[in-house]
Amino acid sequence: MNESLSHGKIILMGEHAVVYGYGAIALPLFSHSVSTTIEKNETDVLDCLLYQGKLINAPAQLLNVTEVIKEVRKRLSIEDTLKISIRSEIPVGRGMGSSAAVVSSVIKALYRYKQIFLTQEQLLKLVHVGETIAHGNPSGLDGVIVNSKVPVLFKRGKGIVPIQSRLHGYLLIKDTGIVASTKQAVLDIAELMKKSAKYRDVMDQLGKLSERSIRLIEEGNMVELGLKMTEAQQLLKDLSVSHPEIDLLVDEALAAGALGAKLTGGGRGGCVIALCQNEKSKDAVIQRWKDENLWVLDLNLRKITARAHANIALVKYWGKQDEKNVIPYNSSLSLTLDQLYTDTTIESSKKDEFILNGTKQKEVESEKIFKFIERFRNLSEREDHIRISSFNNFPTAAGLASSASGFAALAIAANRYFNVNLPKKELSVITRFGSGSATRSLFGGFVIWQKGEIPYAFEFDSADWDIAMIVVMTSKEVKVISSKEAMRRTVDTSPYYPAWVEGAKSDIESIKRAIKRHDFATVGEITESSALRMHASMMAARPPVLYWQPDTIKVLQQVKSLRSEGFECYATMDAGPNVKILTRKSQVQTIYEKLSEGINKENMIICLPGEGATIIDES
Repeated sequence: MNESLSHGKIILMGEHAVVYGYGAIALPLFSHSVSTTIEKNETDVLDCLLYQGKLINAPAQLLNVTEVIKEVRKRLSIEDTLKISIRSEIPVGRGMGSSAAVVSSVIKALYRYKQIFLTQEQLLKLVHVGETIAHGNPSGLDGVIVNSKVPVLFKRGKGIVPIQSRLHGYLLIKDTGIVASTKQAVLDIAELMKKSAKYRDVMDQLGKLSERSIRLIEEGNMVELGLKMTEAQQLLKDLSVSHPEIDLLVDEALAAGALGAKLTGGGRGGCVIALCQNEKSKDAVIQRWKDENLWVLDLNLRKITARAHANIALVKYWGKQDEKNVIPYNSSLSLTLDQLYTDTTIESSKKDEFILNGTKQKEVESEKIFKFIERFRNLSEREDHIRISSFNNFPTAAGLASSASGFAALAIAANRYFNVNLPKKELSVITRFGSGSATRSLFGGFVIWQKGEIPYAFEFDSADWDIAMIVVMTSKEVKVISSKEAMRRTVDTSPYYPAWVEGAKSDIESIKRAIKRHDFATVGEITESSALRMHASMMAARPPVLYWQPDTIKVLQQVKSLRSEGFECYATMDAGPNVKILTRKSQVQTIYEKLSEGINKENMIICLPGEGATIIDES
């Protein structure tokens, strides 16, 4: 026995206009499928919902199926007598691609029966045979989309273009219960077009509306797309392919909060679709429409992966003026590094889960992550569960800014997954609630996190000049005192902390001027001074915070020695024992080799200025 499947489709925009050379946008409907099985039999038999009996006696309503069977048998020289069983979940005459899906499924099953490879081109040509019988002058769209895995733009005679959809929300599909003939609707519109230029103008507007919607789908602009859908419905009504029941359902959907609504397919019956941004509006439309002959197509992206690079502050952020609202005492400036990064994937799940470096985290470790995610859920009004998988290509929680790259990657991924779509500057305002330093990892090059009532980050300089950094890992262990605790202890108890804040305010202005002049020496001096004064304030806390280890001091002394030899290099450290060495790109390899005389090369990473956080995969 051989079985083959095809699925249904929904035309989002461009029905009827596609017949006249405009583009139509269609979505695959995986929830509705057709299954065809073939087995040897004593006589040729067709078994489907409409008819069960000898193939030769099949009714005229199945002429598209029987003619396709005849054509394929001829091409493949199939002489066996067969039982062809068709099971369809796609309602007939509803604009959901029933006829195309049925003949497509039958064609694939016959080819599989003969164990002959079927190309996409061959499949579409054979589907067209059946569709011509069913609809008279088919565009070819249905044959394409019932075999596609992604939304497509289809133009007659020009093939298809896959659309990368960033839509988040729901598309509701309501069956009016009215059977209508697409073939007759196409013929009637053709007559109208012949009679008056008015209808040709309407068709032109409809076609252009469809093609303008592509950008909205790719951008995930649900609101504008909804408006375009409702506008298209009025144009279809002008072409006489609506119906009082369709008009009523459209009005009800809009009144319940849908962003847009329209007929789909041939019209005069069939189905109505409504675009909803969130579960609240989806449920309201379902209640208004009554939960009968209704399906929900979830448009939400299932999987997003983002990458963010670690950043090393040259003028440090150390201490919050307002801990609840994450307001820093001073502005900070950092350099994003190309070789240290976090990849974070968000995907749909039955429950919330957080996996870090391949290990599922316990509830206590996950709490902060999902508290952060709650901000995006609130903005999007979505409550779906997700799995977050994060991987650092460098040691975690060891003073190498893994929290910065981690929360920046999470923010970028969540921004896309939940379709919040904030620009990076605005996104940085939210990102600070995960990690203040993470705001800077959203951007590349030299980045400033600006102090203020609403602190935000921005790229200050691209750093595309003679600058580099060597990360020296003196320890790969998780630090004993977290940055958060060390910061709080320093702010609350260190007598040196007020002087640190005043110095940082002066440093930020000085280093900005030095960067604009490409004055490396001044940048380096400020960088080293900022780090040493920050650690001095920690050591003066009660009890003291001391991250330094013997190897830390050894590296600091090596940097000082190299500088005395004429090399331009300066040390900086964050809340941990590891040392980062700011140097010139033109000298970095030489300094690396000199350091390797006393440090294992496996514990050193040469970094250049890195890029800002970005989406690297979505599906």
